[in-house]
This record gives sequence, structure tokens and C-alpha cells, in this order.
Amino acid sequence: MKTISSLAKKERKEIFSLFSENSKLKFNQIEKSVKIRSNMVSYHLDQMRKEGLIQKEGDFYSLTTEAEKYIPILTNIIEDKHSPLPVILVALINNNKILLIKRNKRPYQNYWSMIGGKIKLEESFEEAAKRHILEKTGIDAEFEKFCSIFHEHVKKDDSIQHSFILNFVKMKTDEEKFKLSPHGKLKWFSLDQLNEDEIIPSDYWLIQNKLNSKIEIQTGKMEEKKEKLINFLSH
Repeated sequence: MKTISSLAKKERKEIFSLFSENSKLKFNQIEKSVKIRSNMVSYHLDQMRKEGLIQKEGDFYSLTTEAEKYIPILTNIIEDKHSPLPVILVALINNNKILLIKRNKRPYQNYWSMIGGKIKLEESFEEAAKRHILEKTGIDAEFEKFCSIFHEHVKKDDSIQHSFILNFVKMKTDEEKFKLSPHGKLKWFSLDQLNEDEIIPSDYWLIQNKLNSKIEIQTGKMEEKKEKLINFLSH
């Protein structure tokens, strides 16, 4: 038997999912679609308004601007599915040396890796790369090029545990000094003397095979106003 909390969570997900096909809904439309008692619909809508997910104008409910950001990943949220995580991965180069970090957290704990992390919603690849290098090393590096895109799977006991889209870029710096990082130990390595057994295999492969490559990445921006997409610009 489901607990009250898990049932409430399920009902709230059902309400949230209605807005993937409807920009605004009246109370009776929500009640009819989710087929739960009106007092529970009222309770869920109240809670979602307090959490900043739902807003009400006149007789209509709609998602807030913040909640709209979840629309592209709504299936993941509603059905508890997982998708590959896109991350930025930076080869920070000083002459013939590369700065690596020994990870102190899972996954890949105690392996040396390139520096990187998640890309914020509003960031470009270049902005994300510069931010991660600055935050984790204290070095204000120069973005050089986009080297490769690499799709990585990690399998354990016949099951995919992790999946990453590695956006591999190269940056350069004349600085050698770096700050202590809470994310792990930092160290400069000669590109000619990397130890394959100590580095995440995919990172090692990218350094050896894609560091001197370059691919063109195009980005686009557009606006949404009154449910219409306008002002598209590509870069």
C-alpha cells in the first residue's frame, strides 16, 4: 500500500504533467484530468503555488517562469527516468603541461581527471569552461577551441550506472600557480608522461586523441512571447 506522502507526490506529478500540453488550465479541467477529489486538487495547487511552481491569473492556472524551465525534462521528472548528463571538460594547457585534478568524490573517486562540471542553463560552453577553471583553480584562463563531443557510458553489473555527454574544450594559461581546491588535489602533468592507469580512461583517450582536434559548434538564441518563438539568431 502506498503511503500518504508517496500518493501525494504521485498526484502532484500528474498535475504538473498536464502543463506539458496546456499552457493554462482552469480548476475544473485539472480536477477532471487527474480524477482526484476537489479538496485534494485545491491542496496540491496551494502547495505548488507556495513552492513557486504554479501561478493563478483570474480563473486560470499556469506554470511560473521558473517552473517552465522543467518542461524539456518533464518526462524524467514524472517517470523517474534518467538521461545523459551534459558536462564541460577542460584541458587546461601551459606549454606542454596539463592541469589535472584527483577527484575526491564519486564517480571516479581517486582518479586523476580533467577539470570540468555541469553547464548552467544560461551559460555558453566557453562561459562554463572559464567558470569551472576559475572556481576550482583560481586561474583566469583563455578559451582556445572546442575539441570534441564524446558520449560516455559507465556499466556496472550489466546495468548502465552513469552516462555523460563530454563537451571537451581546450584552454591555455601562462600561470602555473593554483589555489587549493576542495574538489581534489591539483597537479601539472607533462603531456608526454601521463600514466594511463591513474587517469579516467575516457579523459586519457580524449587527451591522446582529440586535444589537437577542432570542431565548429553553432549556438542559437530565440525568444518566446505569447507562445510564439521569435527573433532567432545563430552564432
